[in-house]
Amino acid sequence: MNTVKITKLDETAAKPETAPAPPIPKKGGKSMKTFPRGVLKTMKHKPAIKPVSDPAKAPPLKKNMKKHTIRLITDKGLRRHKKTLRKQIAKMSDDKVRHLVAKHGLLKNPKTPPAILREMLEGGAMAGFVSLN
Repeated sequence: MNTVKITKLDETAAKPETAPAPPIPKKGGKSMKTFPRGVLKTMKHKPAIKPVSDPAKAPPLKKNMKKHTIRLITDKGLRRHKKTLRKQIAKMSDDKVRHLVAKHGLLKNPKTPPAILREMLEGGAMAGFVSLN
């Protein structure tokens, strides 16, 4: 019979090589999420929260500027905004009020009285859905 001779090799050669373990991510490290970034996170200076009378209107910007202000309405601004809207709508003719309401899709019945149309227009403008300009 044939005899089989077994010889042991060096321990380093006998062990299979394993891949190194992946690095453990550090807490607070860079995240893969890049978009959307909030206005407050992208600002390099202290965020400017400015009270305004009309939050639907965009802040004044230069050509190459990003938006970096958050426009909030305050109680004082809200009162002033209501007063201004009422004056503007009161000065408008019935035809212009009807045209604006129809333009923004608020008009359901063409026989609606002008007083109700003015209330609808005022409510839409107060909420920021209707622009009077």
